[in-house]
Amino acid sequence: MCKVGLKLFILLISCLAIPTITFSESIPMKYQGFWSGKSCDFSIEKYALFIGENGYLYEDDTKVEFNFVSPEEKDGWTLLSTKDKNYDFYFFYKIENNQLIERYTPDNWDGVDFSFLSNQETQDTIYFKCDKKDPTIESKYGELLTLLDSPTVGSCQQSERDSCLKSLFSFLDVNKDKKLHAAELNRGLRALSLLSVLLSQNTNDDIDKNASFGIYIATVPFLPLLTQTFIYNIDYDGSGSLTLEEISQDRGDLFSAVVNAKDAVLKDIRSLPDFFRNLAPLIQGLNNLN
Repeated sequence: MCKVGLKLFILLISCLAIPTITFSESIPMKYQGFWSGKSCDFSIEKYALFIGENGYLYEDDTKVEFNFVSPEEKDGWTLLSTKDKNYDFYFFYKIENNQLIERYTPDNWDGVDFSFLSNQETQDTIYFKCDKKDPTIESKYGELLTLLDSPTVGSCQQSERDSCLKSLFSFLDVNKDKKLHAAELNRGLRALSLLSVLLSQNTNDDIDKNASFGIYIATVPFLPLLTQTFIYNIDYDGSGSLTLEEISQDRGDLFSAVVNAKDAVLKDIRSLPDFFRNLAPLIQGLNNLN
């Protein structure tokens, strides 16, 4: 269990540190915030888009997408893309009459011809800016929405280990006392669990949003066990919490190892939902031994 907890922490760093996933340039402020239909009520509109500094989260009645993206200006539009040549995640935006217009690439797009930006070939989606986040979206994805607005992503995109670890520690340290308590670590594991499920869904068309969120919900009750095991094995001063020094101890090359093992780490991220799916019956079996 200690190795599992440490692996999850390493994967959280890797999600933020691997250049092919995250980018240093922030999304323009004018796009940032919560967008939906005119009522700004997800239960009515059935679709919602949250754009942060570093990426977006979109949900409708059939799917959920979460991606770290980079902005690029194209013919009066702002392209948000994952930069991995997956045109399914290339979205073009501009604001007109206080409305956000989202334009998609045409079918079988070659990645070169941008004429569709001036001669509409696909149906646009229109969003209205909302004054606050929808409570349904916030309750389900709160930690990830906070991550999208956090400077942690930008810090970890750079190849500077100390800056990344300090920024990540600060993100996890909710009460800012320079210690990670059980609730804060558990919050980080919840965020990683949900992040791994959503990133895996982006690469698997056979998983619908209900199945993905079901996997996440099923893992939440068991995450405190990983949290406690993590603390018991790294809390060297017996304080019941973790400091940055304790997390870093004897792991000076953690950051560079994660970056150098990029492909293996990405494979592990995509396999985490299977791990979480199989974790529930394992823990239940252990409980029955009591």
